[in-house]
Amino acid sequence: MAASDASSKERRCAKHSYSCRYQGSAGAFSSSDEHDLPVRTTGTLQVPTLSHGSAFAASEGPITPTDDRLSNSSSLHYASSHTSPLPYSPHSIRYEDGQSSVSRSSGFLDARDLDLLSHYLTHTSKTIPFDALDLYALSIGIPNLAFKNEPVMSSLIALAAACKSHDIVNRSKVHLDNQTLLEVQELLELAERHHRASLQHIQATVSDSNWYDEVLANAALMVLYASASHSIRVYLAATAKQKGQRLPAELLPQHSQWISFTRAAHTASTAILKNVFNASNGTQDDGIETASSIQDFPHIDLSSTNVLLPQNGPSEETERLFLPLVVSTYNRAFGRLSERADSIAAHVGRIASFNSDLRDLDVCLNTLPILRKCASAALSRKEKYESPKDVEHEIPPIDGSSQVSPWVAKYMISVTSMKAPRALRRTVMSFLNKAPSEYLNIIQSVLDLPITEASTTENGIVRDSPKIEIPPLDATQLLAMDIFAHWLVLVMLLDGVWWIGGIGQWELGQVVSLMKTQEFFHQVRDDKETWWPQSMYMVKLELGPSV
Repeated sequence: MAASDASSKERRCAKHSYSCRYQGSAGAFSSSDEHDLPVRTTGTLQVPTLSHGSAFAASEGPITPTDDRLSNSSSLHYASSHTSPLPYSPHSIRYEDGQSSVSRSSGFLDARDLDLLSHYLTHTSKTIPFDALDLYALSIGIPNLAFKNEPVMSSLIALAAACKSHDIVNRSKVHLDNQTLLEVQELLELAERHHRASLQHIQATVSDSNWYDEVLANAALMVLYASASHSIRVYLAATAKQKGQRLPAELLPQHSQWISFTRAAHTASTAILKNVFNASNGTQDDGIETASSIQDFPHIDLSSTNVLLPQNGPSEETERLFLPLVVSTYNRAFGRLSERADSIAAHVGRIASFNSDLRDLDVCLNTLPILRKCASAALSRKEKYESPKDVEHEIPPIDGSSQVSPWVAKYMISVTSMKAPRALRRTVMSFLNKAPSEYLNIIQSVLDLPITEASTTENGIVRDSPKIEIPPLDATQLLAMDIFAHWLVLVMLLDGVWWIGGIGQWELGQVVSLMKTQEFFHQVRDDKETWWPQSMYMVKLELGPSV
């Protein structure tokens, strides 16, 4: 009888890919282990080497000053050392490249992770959606993927930790006491561990069509996390500065990495979606999902669910006071920007010594109409709410053999702005997705210089930052930053979106400080007229900081 029981248990474990050990058998538990529980062995993930062109390869690198401490291992261990772990998925996850096959067992959620999972399901997923498609993806589709896929669960928990950090500081606006800062720091460190573990997985599977759903969902969560993490650090830094407090280095904003990660995730997502759409043009067999089947995703009525106001962009005060000012002045400002671009182009054409100088100039000149189109779409928009059928007719047919679920495809088409976005936040942020990558490289190289945010005197006038050795920028870099500053004015309109918040104001403050030190910039513009990004920054300060 005992032999029969043991054989039955072994068959059960083999069926579910467990490595089991039982009392009384070879390799049994110690006498203190009283229960017949199967134990899954957890292997260490070896991430396959990525090709040079991988979108996410460029996103690696330090995110926080505590990077070495946060990424000691290549995998994330969910299990608590003090409690018996519970598996959240009965399936092991496999990642394969052309040369090797590696297996990653599902992780375990400890009490802290479960608390953050609950926070995501009951709060975070209800504060991000703009429409019914967003709500379905974030509150139903992605959580169900996460229960079957460890990397998606890691990204979900990372986003929840960033969201909870925002909630904590919003309750402590009067004073950032040490306990609050410690709690937020622990949450952000936990979020970073989950984020890095998930990033390693997505790098390993980004080109594997068997994991398109998971890669796309992960990319969407990672973009939200990158922005939310930067936003909370910006808020803490600005608040601490106002109150004369000093922040731990681990909580300071991290330069331009939020930009690079947003672009990398978009690049990977659009590449996958384009492959899917291209594949759909081939011969369709039985079982292939077509446009008609895409229309069948469950409809959710926002008015009948516990969702906060749709996250469109401006806070109430910004929409009432600041947005009309931007709308009434941006056309003239962009005209001035075009004139400066022409002056700088003539200057560079006269002094250019290398073809690379002209290539960088062309990149900036090609970026200018992209920004103007983005600004026009954002500031000339008419309130138009499409019906579900309007959205469905814009979706190309999808080949079901690509293993991309209809709701995933529809959601990612929306968030990547592959179709014209309806939410102001997506219209503005689409600039990062549409601008040439070479242009963003120029911007990031400048932003990573030791620039400090512009500070103010008691009467609110911008003054020079503390003396810092900032090398003079060349003419092309100045044009790139001039364009970027105009975009940041648009980002300041998004202060009502919690995972963006004061990023626009903070980043523009740094750019204003930088440009004040650049003599050549003052030569190519009319100093009789205040630089538009600086004047908008000062107005926003007068109306009250977003951070």
